[in-house]
Amino acid sequence: MSSTSSIHSSLRLMLLDNPLIDEMVDERIYPHKLPLNCELPAISIHRISYPIHHITNTATPRYQVSCWTRSYSQAQELSETVIECLNRFKGTASGNPIKQVVYLGSEDVYEDMTEIFHVPIDFKVIHMR
Repeated sequence: MSSTSSIHSSLRLMLLDNPLIDEMVDERIYPHKLPLNCELPAISIHRISYPIHHITNTATPRYQVSCWTRSYSQAQELSETVIECLNRFKGTASGNPIKQVVYLGSEDVYEDMTEIFHVPIDFKVIHMR
């Protein structure tokens, strides 16, 4: 049986397994939010919802994977690489049977006070429970 924390861990490991993402963020992939004074670029992963389908024994949690950088071009490169890495993934990730990861959308955000570029990306993860 999968737990929500193991799906979160699976997403993190899938991202770290991508050489381009690993090169850009190193180990800076955090749960929920970035630590104070975090080195950028970095990624945060936050679970938005966790619907469970009891009849089919599946769950379809929605996760937001946020890319944080100091430049627009780097934010675009990192977010596009994250989407390519996760979208349409099917298989087993860290022991979790994932039916499919589905890209739902993203947007470009500029944080005026911190001068940080932020691209929140929403994914639905369809997995067996």
